[in-house]
Amino acid sequence: MNSAEKKGPSGLSIAALVTGILGMGIIPIILGAIDLSKIKKKEADPAGKGMDIAGIVLGALATVGYIIWIIVATVLLSSAYMNF
Repeated sequence: MNSAEKKGPSGLSIAALVTGILGMGIIPIILGAIDLSKIKKKEADPAGKGMDIAGIVLGALATVGYIIWIIVATVLLSSAYMNF
């Protein structure tokens, strides 16, 4: 890819970042991984690499947050039913 063909970040990298900001869990992880793979194969412009990484990190944080929320909610609900 020469400099005349550079187009900037791909739609996948933008989607990974946006879905990561919105906290959509595993979706930005998948989108970011696909685009990073395309960048590695030189099928996509590396300008979106930072967005991909940010989307993956935000998606991972959201996923961990959801898991913690489910565990806390389960513990609280089970302890509430134990008191009856």
